[in-house]
Amino acid sequence: MTRFNTVVTASLSVLIFLFQANLNASTPKQISWDDLLPEGWNPARVFEEMSDEEFNAIPDDEYQKILLRIQAEMDAAPVIEALDGELVKIPGFIVPLEITNTSISEFLLVPYFGACTHTPPPPANQIIYSKTKNEYTTNDLTEPVWITGKLITGRFISQLNEAGVSQAADISSSYSLEVEKIEKYKEGQHSY
Repeated sequence: MTRFNTVVTASLSVLIFLFQANLNASTPKQISWDDLLPEGWNPARVFEEMSDEEFNAIPDDEYQKILLRIQAEMDAAPVIEALDGELVKIPGFIVPLEITNTSISEFLLVPYFGACTHTPPPPANQIIYSKTKNEYTTNDLTEPVWITGKLITGRFISQLNEAGVSQAADISSSYSLEVEKIEKYKEGQHSY
């Protein structure tokens, strides 16, 4: 093999390696909502450790204190630090924060329909604050979507204003997403 062929072969090998590394860096990692939960984390474990008789015997004031402790733990929910900075793809439902007519630029991504609006919010590590570069237009917020973007760990507080409610709700999230792409969830795609 000539020196020229050796240099060309080595150069091609380096280019192929760099191309594959770039391709892997731009391919999102598909994750589920369970992937956002640290193993063994369960803010409601106090109730699971009780018998029905013990649960029913809790005085109302003690029950309210337990609920406040659980809510505080849910608002400060831990994250999976290894996901920080990862390009991910995750299914979910959009809860708009910034909406003009049918165009959304800022929203919360949640694992089930009605979270934060029709039911109390899930734990902070099950809510992803999301901001789009380009507005997303939809006529149906009941449809699930796939969101692709860079996932960031941290603490985020969002103001959720609902029609007919006089005061905005503070919603805690443990993740944010720099949204690159929003797609409608289609039957036959990977399940939640």
